[in-house]
Amino acid sequence: MSSLIERARDRGASAVGWREVPSDDPMIGQDMSRGWDDRQERTRAEVLAAVGDIVAADGLDGLTMRKLAERAGVAVATLYSQFDDRDGVLVAFVSNGLDQLEKELDEQPAAGPIDTTRALFVGLDQTIGATVDVWRPVLAAVKSGPGIDSMGAVGDRIVNSIENDLAKAAADGMFIAECDTGRLARHLFMQRMHILERWAHGSIDWDQYRTMSDLSVELSLAAVLIDPYREQAVRSVGIIR
Repeated sequence: MSSLIERARDRGASAVGWREVPSDDPMIGQDMSRGWDDRQERTRAEVLAAVGDIVAADGLDGLTMRKLAERAGVAVATLYSQFDDRDGVLVAFVSNGLDQLEKELDEQPAAGPIDTTRALFVGLDQTIGATVDVWRPVLAAVKSGPGIDSMGAVGDRIVNSIENDLAKAAADGMFIAECDTGRLARHLFMQRMHILERWAHGSIDWDQYRTMSDLSVELSLAAVLIDPYREQAVRSVGIIR
């Protein structure tokens, strides 16, 4: 946030309504800082809502920074200041979807650590499946970079969440041996994202994605879980009956 304020100050007081805050009045400074933060968050929410509207109506090719600025009612320069470029907008759109998902999961009743990981994947699929006409092109664009690292900080957040759940499962003695929970978490995420990428690019349909991705998660978990959790995993995807 400080870097944004410095950029605003450099552009000049007349351009942004900037005025210096007296150093001996910290409350005024705090109020202005909160006001700035609130405006930034409102602008961000309006921009990301406009992203979904534009992509749904015109596809990803219709999403330009100029059109997005017009739809969100902000200056083009504001978009570049907050998001850097269109790729930054798309990553922020995905990250915002994850924010909403995390809030929904936090409101759900407590579950076991493995079930919490499953709920994360189910919630992710529900978020995407609710507006596939928006998410499909967005994910195809975000995932166009080399390897899984193209998901950047968004991917890291998901992996960290999974790793926390797996660490709890390890502490509860749910694995057959000592487990590298970080490596397993990244493996689960990468598997699902590779299959999701195939769907985003049209190689498989949504039902195939769901079947294949659920199977990959449960088989990976079954490889390290003790019974009865192992049996529950393979039964859940129909490997045994």
